[in-house]
Amino acid sequence: MSSPSTPKRNLLIGRSAECDIVLPYPEVSGRHAILTIHSDGSIEIRDVGSKNGTFINGQRVQVGKLQPGDTLQLGSHKIDWEELLRNPPSSVAGTDSPTRMTRLVTSKDYVVRGLIYLVLALGVAAAILWFFVRPWVFHK
Repeated sequence: MSSPSTPKRNLLIGRSAECDIVLPYPEVSGRHAILTIHSDGSIEIRDVGSKNGTFINGQRVQVGKLQPGDTLQLGSHKIDWEELLRNPPSSVAGTDSPTRMTRLVTSKDYVVRGLIYLVLALGVAAAILWFFVRPWVFHK
């Protein structure tokens, strides 16, 4: 891990099933923090707007470097980040590419729901025009 040949890797940590590392605790945000392993072996944690904060050794940080022996805490949940790095998630998880946080969710359910809302909004607008605007604009 500390060799210069270690590739850079980003791991999104949070409660959401879309995260690379899922922590099912209420004090952990859906997308809480990004753990970055740099090519020089240094390890960085970056809070991505969590509600309950990210802490290194009890100090709240937006971005911080982790050293062996440091305590990492997301909200009130402590993480053994060194064990996490010794036994990382499968290789399909964190990559050098943008995190899942930056990807647009386009599942079928969201698209269908969006189309239903659009049709309903157009129907309401048409009804308002027909029943309230038409009598005053097109009176005979």
